[in-house]
Amino acid sequence: MLRRLTPPPRPRWLRWSLGVLASYGALATLVLLAVAVLRDRTALTYGAALASSWWLAPAPLLVVAAAALRSWPVVTAVAVPAVVCAVLQGPYLLNRLPGDEPERDLRVATYNLTQTAPLDGLYDLIAREQPDVLLLQEVTDRSRPALEVLPGYPYRSFGTFIGEHVRDGDAVVSRLPITDVAPVTGLPEGARPTDLVTLDVGGRALAVLSVHLASPCIGCLPDKEAVNPAGGTSEAARLRVTEARRYADVAAGLIAAGRPVVLGGDLNSAPLNQPLGELRDAGLVDVHRAVGTWPALTRGPGPGVARVDAVLVSGLVPVRSVEGAAGPSTHSPMIADLAWPDG
Repeated sequence: MLRRLTPPPRPRWLRWSLGVLASYGALATLVLLAVAVLRDRTALTYGAALASSWWLAPAPLLVVAAAALRSWPVVTAVAVPAVVCAVLQGPYLLNRLPGDEPERDLRVATYNLTQTAPLDGLYDLIAREQPDVLLLQEVTDRSRPALEVLPGYPYRSFGTFIGEHVRDGDAVVSRLPITDVAPVTGLPEGARPTDLVTLDVGGRALAVLSVHLASPCIGCLPDKEAVNPAGGTSEAARLRVTEARRYADVAAGLIAAGRPVVLGGDLNSAPLNQPLGELRDAGLVDVHRAVGTWPALTRGPGPGVARVDAVLVSGLVPVRSVEGAAGPSTHSPMIADLAWPDG
């Protein structure tokens, strides 16, 4: 009788496979712990947080598979990365459910043009999406003249150019009137200058920020660190966090004053990285997390490595968020449709 109740031994290949899954779960959990403790200060933890959409993706499926095989040690090992993946990616599945959406009042696009790339991607973005406001990064002396005469966008504000080798800066190009431009003060040394631009949107004052946080230099050799204005990995990470906190303070002040805010740009940070968290803690809503239906990995070739380009808002209702075609740039644009709240 006892022999009949004893389950048959599992095949060797299955035991080996379950061991691999358990090892993946344990390693992924350790990496998540390192990311939580070390944040963006090391190349490993910064890169792991940046690319988390990829290496966390198998975890939920592995939990289901291990549970079906009643391999509870594997379920336990993979549980933490599976939960983190569900928290990060779950909203995109939920956002696909049907619901009543308000009509958009404003369409904003953020796009890192890439310093040396032609503007074909921008022209394609305008033809396809017709955004009301363009938040642009890595505008150079080469691209600025074309942006100054961009058809249909008579209002523009260009930030200060920085850099010794290729000078670039941020810009706000708009169909809507610009009523005020003021530099953001209090940014740390080495940060890209940014202006707080005020738009007149049908009689409402909208505060707009086009930002580009410090570029990473993962695993840079000393000679490359000298070229990168933000320095090596840890220096760039500290600079990004300090920049994000300053922008968070600016946004919090505007929110406290009852002003609607749009902040968009190249954050060089994904959802598991610290800067995006700093901005959300200030009361800004990540539009793509609120209404996006796909991860939208905007940086890198092919499907991308990470969503580092984002639009965040306060005082406006997210309606739609999609990733546009990258074109010649190394970044994809993000398009956000927004509506004024009722009342």
